[in-house]
Amino acid sequence: MISKDAHTPLEVLRDRKAETADFRKAAREVCTGLMQDLKVLLQQHEADPKRTTFVIILRSAIALLDPALREFPHAPVGVLGMKRDERTLVPYSYYENLPLLREQDAVVILDPMLATGGSTEAAVLRLLQRGADPEKIYFVGVIAATPGLKRLVAHIPRKNIILAAVDKKLDAHGMIVPGLGDFGDRYFGYDDGTLVI
Repeated sequence: MISKDAHTPLEVLRDRKAETADFRKAAREVCTGLMQDLKVLLQQHEADPKRTTFVIILRSAIALLDPALREFPHAPVGVLGMKRDERTLVPYSYYENLPLLREQDAVVILDPMLATGGSTEAAVLRLLQRGADPEKIYFVGVIAATPGLKRLVAHIPRKNIILAAVDKKLDAHGMIVPGLGDFGDRYFGYDDGTLVI
């Protein structure tokens, strides 16, 4: 069920009563818009679309992959498996499969939520180790919290970050407030909008 006050796809994502099908539909709409914005930004930066690589952070970023590949059908895709320790909020890596990265390539990290910024920061540092140019690393996400955004701009230019919304704070569990709950759990149908901690 969607709240009668939820009129835009982002409002549907934030609606804790939205069912999985509605959440997925809204996520697809928001992510499609973000990818269209990315395409325009890369054109402004004179980046070659055929030299653009996407890197998804499992598992939530799977939601952004289809819209990304619709806009960039030839782009290679890398995968980073990272999980945040819920006690310490420190990320750890459990899987990596990245294509060859060249300094001239635009590398786009996809992750719907930028909360503390720990996983994204770890991803950026890994991409730098693999040869990416920090000026050509981009981030596309649905919602960021101000602390995570500040952490990310210490490594890549703010102009390279595309978001649907920025919320100001995190709660004691490192979740974005007001945010939308656990994006991955909601997208994959684990809780139908009920925050599970």
